[in-house]
Amino acid sequence: MAGNDKDYLFEGPGSLFRRRLWSYFKEMAAILRSVADDWTVFVYILIPGLLLGGRLYYGLWKEPLPDLASRIPFAAIPLLLLAVASAGGVILLIREADVLFLVQRKRWVRGIMLRGGLYSMAAAALKTSFVFLILLPFIIRQFHESGRFAGSMLAFTIAFEWVQMWLKHLVKVQTSGWRRWLLYIPFAIMPASLYLAFMLVFKSRPAVLLIGTLVLAVFVVVLLRMRLRLRGTFINDAQEDLARRTRLTAIVLSQAIDKPRRVRRKTWIFRRSRPLFRSVQPSKRIAGTMIKALLRHPGQRSLYLRFAVVSLPVFFLPMPSSVRVVVYAALHLLLVYWLFLQWFSFKGDPFVSLLPWPDDQSIQASMIAVQTLLFPYAVIVSALMLFNSGMATGIAAAGFIPLAAGVTWVVPQVIRMFMLNKKY
Repeated sequence: MAGNDKDYLFEGPGSLFRRRLWSYFKEMAAILRSVADDWTVFVYILIPGLLLGGRLYYGLWKEPLPDLASRIPFAAIPLLLLAVASAGGVILLIREADVLFLVQRKRWVRGIMLRGGLYSMAAAALKTSFVFLILLPFIIRQFHESGRFAGSMLAFTIAFEWVQMWLKHLVKVQTSGWRRWLLYIPFAIMPASLYLAFMLVFKSRPAVLLIGTLVLAVFVVVLLRMRLRLRGTFINDAQEDLARRTRLTAIVLSQAIDKPRRVRRKTWIFRRSRPLFRSVQPSKRIAGTMIKALLRHPGQRSLYLRFAVVSLPVFFLPMPSSVRVVVYAALHLLLVYWLFLQWFSFKGDPFVSLLPWPDDQSIQASMIAVQTLLFPYAVIVSALMLFNSGMATGIAAAGFIPLAAGVTWVVPQVIRMFMLNKKY
């Protein structure tokens, strides 16, 4: 391409990068506006949230720490920082159309990449520093560490995050498929393990952490130079950058639009089309069809399992018996309410609604389906509740199944009385 930079709208890569960064910020703001049409909604949430958060943070410094803090080991701090650091990524602000207009101007492409990389590193450092400030009262007051150690810990974590960001980026733009996942072992998983080991071994030696920070900083410079000298990855660069820029859009749309389901010749669950119940009664056949439909649907099945996984650890927490009973009942009521909603959705399906269902059979089928889906969860939760309540082991072993059976029969009956006359 002939001519100098003054012949173009932008004087150099710096002005083009600032234009693209501003466009990126406007895209993020437009996505947030799509969630709430009125910005005052954010103001009403943000201001009380900042005031409440500031008061709680002040309490962590000036008031006694929660009792739960005494049970947290020091290893939880670097583990949480590692989780935050692993979420970082590189955005270079490369566009697909650059292959037509900028790919031959290597200085411009390098300038945009360099500025994009520095912006990504600065954003990652701010994110990690914010989380570290939240954890700082526990580091200083609970584990009695010095301010020098805390500063060394933050610097080492940020330097490690930069290294991991660039390592993962280089793997993503040069490989795909199983090779990418295979390379994640030496370039992502092993560095994370070394970070945890380094933080725990040199916990009382901040000077070693500072030396490690300097080594990682030099390594970051090497990786950045490797990135700028890399050739033949422009398409992968643009695709990876597009994926990073549209992450927030994907999160927002995931709550409104279901992910396209892969068409399979056979499902993973109930592969053979046999009746779920041996009875030939219409209510049993209808209930069995609804159960199959729910468990075969990836989204509904995943939501059922996630609810179980998230709610089960609650019964391992120390709490009074009265609170434990209330939580036990609330979880079952919430799950049964959701199952009834899924039943009404199944019944309102255009294909299913073509069947001539008498009202009595529909009500009976809904109870059978909800009770069948509730029983496995009720058995597990009842066992956790009784065995962790201080009750004798023999009584708990003999009582958790009858308790689950009783809850499975009573809770759907209660919910049905409130939902019987409602239309969904």
